[in-house]
Amino acid sequence: MRILSILDTPLTSKEIQEKLGSNNGSVRARLTNMYRSGVVVRSTFKTQYGYIYAKPEMRSSIIDKLKEIIPPSVKNALSMIASQYRIFTLNQLVETTRGSYETMEYYLDNVFARQLNWVSFGYHKSFKIYWNSKHKKEELLEEFEKRIEEIHREIKEKGTEFEAEVKELLDSYLLKLPVQIEKSETGTPSGKFFDMAYKLYLFGERQPIHLKVEIKNHIPSLNEVAFFWRKTKEFRYGSVIPIMIAPAFPSVVYKNFGDMLYLVKYESLKEYIKKPVVIGLSSNG
Repeated sequence: MRILSILDTPLTSKEIQEKLGSNNGSVRARLTNMYRSGVVVRSTFKTQYGYIYAKPEMRSSIIDKLKEIIPPSVKNALSMIASQYRIFTLNQLVETTRGSYETMEYYLDNVFARQLNWVSFGYHKSFKIYWNSKHKKEELLEEFEKRIEEIHREIKEKGTEFEAEVKELLDSYLLKLPVQIEKSETGTPSGKFFDMAYKLYLFGERQPIHLKVEIKNHIPSLNEVAFFWRKTKEFRYGSVIPIMIAPAFPSVVYKNFGDMLYLVKYESLKEYIKKPVVIGLSSNG
């Protein structure tokens, strides 16, 4: 069989399909049948690239393959969690390892927590937290509680810097566009406030489009996004475009709010602003 001939080392389902030059369900079906008949073994967990398959004598190398395919940042985070008797926040793991929020969250939650049970995760006082599953959360909370004050202080300091950076970036971009744009009031009819607001007068229209901007230096929770969206619903006139900018967003936010407001990852915003923008009018006569 061609599949066995390429299994010199453990491979993911995606890698096997690529080596066979096929990306369809028939390869996955053959792999499943070979696993059920004992011709190959596969991981008890599923990765971003499918299950890991190997010849029976290579069973012990499957974990080595997993460590090979995960990003270095995740590997470092996993090492931190495994070797220390403490609770880590998601932000802390990402910043320490210079990883990405989505990748870190995916592997820790879906692979190492839900499938392998090496890691446990949960929430505590608005923080998403991780710890070695060999320990109970209650054992580690006292030390974590002592660190919360320090964490809040760091968040406040970094948040101030992040907010200033975003504001400077938006001003330098929007106020130089070849259309009339003004900075606007940030309040709502009930007195709640946004971080920034602009009026855009496009195509000679007298009534502007209102941009309402919220800036978060952390991963916003679903409740924070919902509250921001509700604030924009207080406006009963004109066109209001709500934009939230943050380092990243959890997947649940996309599922619930993707069609209702603009959710912009900061890195994506920076890349977008680097691109040249052409604004003009077209007419059919």
